Amino acid sequence: MKKLLMIFLLATPLLSNGQPSYAEDRIVQFKQLNEKVENLESALRLQILVNEAVDKENYDLACKAQSKIYTLVKQANVRDMLHKAHDQKNAYCAVKKYSSLNK
Repeated sequence: MKKLLMIFLLATPLLSNGQPSYAEDRIVQFKQLNEKVENLESALRLQILVNEAVDKENYDLACKAQSKIYTLVKQANVRDMLHKAHDQKNAYCAVKKYSSLNK
């Protein structure tokens, strides 16, 4: 009974106001843009880690970090960066695989 009452209380504002308000739309847009910025900030930090890993020839770490960068760029939906991040991920992971075979 409590669940039914809770569902009714939550649904009432939705039923009374069929269309979302301008303020609600702006809040959603703000949250989406904020998430995009956070993803790109994380990708930038990881890119620094990738550069240091490549300098130290640690391609396992470079592969993992670049894979995460690819995921973050994909989530941020930045299409012009996506292809480059994918190519770099493939390159570092291929070098990782090759270097592990030669050990």
